[in-house]
Amino acid sequence: MNHRLRIAFLAATCTLSGVLAACSTKTEVSLTGNTPAQYSHVWMTVQEVWFNSSATAGPEEGGWAKFPLSKPSTVDLVAQNGGNLDRIASALRIAAGTYSQVRLIPVDASAALTASAQNAGALYNFEADYVDSNGVTQQVPLELLNPDKGIAIQTDIKVPVGNSNPSLTGASATTTGALPFGSPAGTGSNPFGSTAGTMTNSSTNTLSSTSSGTTSSAATNSFAVALDGGSDLVPFNFASGHSAILLSAHGAAYDLSQAGGISGQLSLTNITTDTSGLPNIRVSAEILSTDGTRHVVVSSTTVQSDGSFLLYPLATNSSTTNPLTYDVVIHGPGIATIIVKSVQVPRSSTTSGSAASSTSSTNTSGTGTGSASTTTVSTNANVNPVTIGTLTPRKDPNSYTANIATAPGAPLPAGAMVNFYQTLGGKGEVPFVIESSPIDPFNQVLFNNQTLSSVTVDSGTWSTNGAVTIVSAAPAEGVGTYQLAAVAPGYSDGTLDLKVLISPPNSGTATVVVPPLKLGAGATAGSVAANVLATSAGKYDQGELLLSHDGTLIAAAPLDAVLSQGTGGVVTVANLPSGTPDALYYATVRAWKSTDPGTVQRQWYPQAIDLRTSTSSSITLPVN
Repeated sequence: MNHRLRIAFLAATCTLSGVLAACSTKTEVSLTGNTPAQYSHVWMTVQEVWFNSSATAGPEEGGWAKFPLSKPSTVDLVAQNGGNLDRIASALRIAAGTYSQVRLIPVDASAALTASAQNAGALYNFEADYVDSNGVTQQVPLELLNPDKGIAIQTDIKVPVGNSNPSLTGASATTTGALPFGSPAGTGSNPFGSTAGTMTNSSTNTLSSTSSGTTSSAATNSFAVALDGGSDLVPFNFASGHSAILLSAHGAAYDLSQAGGISGQLSLTNITTDTSGLPNIRVSAEILSTDGTRHVVVSSTTVQSDGSFLLYPLATNSSTTNPLTYDVVIHGPGIATIIVKSVQVPRSSTTSGSAASSTSSTNTSGTGTGSASTTTVSTNANVNPVTIGTLTPRKDPNSYTANIATAPGAPLPAGAMVNFYQTLGGKGEVPFVIESSPIDPFNQVLFNNQTLSSVTVDSGTWSTNGAVTIVSAAPAEGVGTYQLAAVAPGYSDGTLDLKVLISPPNSGTATVVVPPLKLGAGATAGSVAANVLATSAGKYDQGELLLSHDGTLIAAAPLDAVLSQGTGGVVTVANLPSGTPDALYYATVRAWKSTDPGTVQRQWYPQAIDLRTSTSSSITLPVN
């Protein structure tokens, strides 16, 4: 997906007394968020962190190094806008090597309120706070998909071998499941060619070691995985006059030792602020898609009340003479879109590990960690981003609203997002994402009408001295006109077609039909037959079945017909991606009584629905 919240992993080198440091490395885990301006808080509570060398291992499969936290840690993702980091665990003794997946195990909103969430002022362990259209702050549970299986993010974390000189106080590390480097069970050779600690063959393979000695500083390797509340906080309507918010998580990884940032300043004269006091303006970093047909968003951030913004982290490369480049899109309701092309992003001079600390609280690590962790909010004060200078957005007094429809019998996947594109004039230009919104997965529309700019686009090319000369011109689609296409995990991106355009209407809200999506490369159409059992006849008569992969919504199906029968029935979910490593799904059910839709029963199921090597599967879902 395009927008992302960020989860940062800070791996500090460690050494061992009497054994080689390859045995384990002291690791810190932090979170940083990126949420739209309308949210005042988005609380997220984590109780475990898992690592695996396999990018495709399911939560019940081997290879997981599991680190439970003795005390769950709660982070406000709104407070992490602009590249701030909030540490949720430290002193995790993770073995040196390469990890291709990390999994966060959350504490669901329905569970008893943790001390960390209560101390933060939250009502739920996962919660979204926002100001409604009447100016009233709402605190609602943020619904998760199969929270028992966690939120998984594919990555490429290279945890280094520790220094051979004594430097850090450490303790043992515990690995649950198969050894991450493929070493034989029992006492075996270290993956780096030297014996380090003892590997025992049991249900829990334990890699034990001790270390001694201290130092005031240590080299730090930092890694980040990115998600974004702009796409992953999914509001939806159900029943009559009732709504809720779902977290559908997506991820991408960054090595912060090769990361940089882009900063800028907006002059906000005559720009209206949101109810939160922030300008409702977002800034996105975009690159060309793999096939070169469009731009895709790799990072977004919210503009702060003083007009400043920071996009961080962004991937760079090792070349100082040929750094990676990004195009920056500044967009939002009520302003003319600004596009700054070809911003060169070198590595930052420091990593987040040396960022200044703004708050701190002690959190003692549990099994597999061996020492205390500290929950710390780190600012981005030491990040040294490239700047695009100060820009003045033009006010657009005639913005209009838009929404979508779907073709009869051709719905979008429940996890789809709709992008609105415009193309700059000139040879070789391809469309930029200007606005985007996740669909309401149960109603196949946008939960909120999307506001679109109706004026010309401002654009310019960045120069190495930071100067940008802005010119205004109509996009290739026409002034105030956009191409539309949907994107969804497991499916090919929607085809951009100049026949699928949306323009300012004569009155009201503009609406356009978004074409359906085709299955992704290598995938075939699969199906799941869900046998829904109503264990208490008549308790519920409405509901939804949600299928997810690693905490990401893939598909949904209504349960009203089978629940209203009293005893249940079979519901078939068709056209699911199958035959790929990602075709491992889990089920969640939302059920309620039509006479009392405010009381919703959420239930998730531990059985995997495995379509990785088949095109059909079945599952029995008792609804209690």
